[in-house]
Amino acid sequence: MTSLRIAIVGLSVECLIGSPLKTEQADMQIYRGQQMVEGDLWMIRGILQRLDEEAGIQPVPLMWSTALPGGSLTADNYAALRRETIDLLRQYGPFDGVVVANHGALEVDGLDIHPDADFLEAVREAVGPEIPLAASLDLHGHMSQRFLELATVISALRTAPHRDDRETGYRAADQLLRVLREGLAPRTVAVRIPILIAGEAAVTTTEPGAGLYASLPDYDAREGIMEANILVGFAFNDVPWGGMTAIVTSDGDSALAERGARDLARDIWARRHDFVLRMETATVTDGLQRAAAATEGPVFVSDSGDNTTAGAPGDQTGVLQALLALSDPPHAVVAGITAPELVQAALAAGTGAHIEVTLGQEHISRPGTKKTVTGVIVGGGEELRLSGFQPYRSVEAAWVAIRFGTVVATFHARPIGITTPEHFDSMGLDRSAFTVFVLKLGYLHPRLEDVARRHILLLSEGTVSLDLENRDWRHVTRPALPADPDFPWTPEASSYAG
Repeated sequence: MTSLRIAIVGLSVECLIGSPLKTEQADMQIYRGQQMVEGDLWMIRGILQRLDEEAGIQPVPLMWSTALPGGSLTADNYAALRRETIDLLRQYGPFDGVVVANHGALEVDGLDIHPDADFLEAVREAVGPEIPLAASLDLHGHMSQRFLELATVISALRTAPHRDDRETGYRAADQLLRVLREGLAPRTVAVRIPILIAGEAAVTTTEPGAGLYASLPDYDAREGIMEANILVGFAFNDVPWGGMTAIVTSDGDSALAERGARDLARDIWARRHDFVLRMETATVTDGLQRAAAATEGPVFVSDSGDNTTAGAPGDQTGVLQALLALSDPPHAVVAGITAPELVQAALAAGTGAHIEVTLGQEHISRPGTKKTVTGVIVGGGEELRLSGFQPYRSVEAAWVAIRFGTVVATFHARPIGITTPEHFDSMGLDRSAFTVFVLKLGYLHPRLEDVARRHILLLSEGTVSLDLENRDWRHVTRPALPADPDFPWTPEASSYAG
């Protein structure tokens, strides 16, 4: 029996248009061929698991590229990644199907269409118009008419914080195999829902996210339905393809997909006013005082406005300055501040040296108060190698750790997402020595959430400030919440089909 040859490719980056730092080639971590098999990679591990489960399937992992969320990809960076993907597909083809592991919120300098759709177009161009394509996406991605036309089937994450990348990749590959084995001609319908919210208001551990995402298996179980998905979107980007989306794929009946997508969209719209921050929130000073007063740790504190896992540069030092200004600062770590000049100077000085630091000297995303302090260098290195499963890069840039009294701050040559306990371990920081951990995050990522005794989200300023209602929306389809007051809406006028 001839094997089904399934290619695996992808370009998975969540891009923040408002970041002053572009995503360059040096920011990418690229896996090719066997590296994809050995890497325990986001989404890829689930795709491979499904394709390896039965005989007669030949997975062909070709290339998967990722980066920490950041600014738009430069045109040159994107062109090179796109071109290599096409070349590999042509070189190793033909294929019976392709699984594309993307994000959905890719942005590229100078590209005025949905870039994830453009990437899918390149894949389609390389393999031919009849080859089925499965797309595996982050729930914070976007959808467009062209993407829907190009993708045969779609699977998206169903948890935030994200715990189901393996399951999502598995579902995408499983749908593709169904198409190939059963000769299906799926039909997908999407409904754009005019709601613009940050992911922190749609976590799936509280309502309404919990209930809405828990309802998806019921939609999947409907006769003739292959899969239903909800994309929360990436509301920090003011783009025409932005917003929340309900997506339903049938095994061939467009009317079934349309009915399911509209029902799901109505369910979401009915709960539109429930999308609010439900975690503990505070202003910067109040939140730090609460954390300092805590008798048991670890207490995790999020500098949400400078959240590097939403694409912010991580350059702001306002929260560190406020912590040091407390009358009795706790034993704390402030991790993940982007300050390449300071890193270079500290590495040159060496561990154990005293160093004068002007906090705020390297602010690039917005101005801020400068404060000069003296600290002791307690660690550092030319690169940071991480152990355990990592959702982004497993090798990070040069870094230093500097102690200011009871507070240790880590500074990095390029933005970093401190999302796992292994980040602290790899920097030689004894987590048991600290009660408070201040991070450049919004909601906590899963392995930090698992160890946190308490989480306080600071409503801090920055390029991803959660104060979305005051953004200057010019390109998204209007009306939309919260940019506009409440308005009547039905899904019929906002539906589109693949």
